[in-house]
Amino acid sequence: MSRKLYRAVKRLRNSAFRKLSHGDLIKKLLTEDIDALKKKSAVFVETGCGISTISLTEVGKKIGATVYSCDYNSKKADELKLAMPDQISGVNFMIGDSLESLAKIAERHAEIDFLFLDSAASAMHTFKEFLIMEKCLHPGSRVLVDNAAIPGVKRVLSPVRKGRILVPYLLASPFWEVKGYPEAGDSMVAAIMRSQADYADPDYEDPEYIDNWRALFKKKLS
Repeated sequence: MSRKLYRAVKRLRNSAFRKLSHGDLIKKLLTEDIDALKKKSAVFVETGCGISTISLTEVGKKIGATVYSCDYNSKKADELKLAMPDQISGVNFMIGDSLESLAKIAERHAEIDFLFLDSAASAMHTFKEFLIMEKCLHPGSRVLVDNAAIPGVKRVLSPVRKGRILVPYLLASPFWEVKGYPEAGDSMVAAIMRSQADYADPDYEDPEYIDNWRALFKKKLS
């Protein structure tokens, strides 16, 4: 099978299983807490422009939020501006390496309310993006990661390499409430920061990294 045919088959398969687009899930997450966002000068940030940019802007305009879209590809951003000039008006596009762009945003804003990570297909790069913005995230902040899944959950849409480091990191934190959306986007994981440390599972282990140490430890003690 040629690469072109493979991609066409993959797109067709994904469309059959996908229940929510990237944009649909973004709007769902943001409108769940839209009254709280209206009371402040909200800031939305994404890495990787596209359909998501339209949804971020749509909600952002309703509440007067500042919207940033970071993308390495200037041509991709220019094509989006040309195709959807009205829908994405007001978006602050930042072209270049996302790590550098996010660092600049973090210097401008003490708080970020929504962070969508969907740039390089790299678990480490995605994790580095999050670490740059982590200091700006506060109770109520939401993070959405594309190409991600809760470890051990069957995925139906795509590889989940972007979230392979970040998702376990969020699951291990007592302040992040994490939920998987395997039939949204290209398989997505969302998390909301809470003020109470009630969300980490002390018995949680990534199924792919379990070494059965508990059983071995008990055996040696018996």
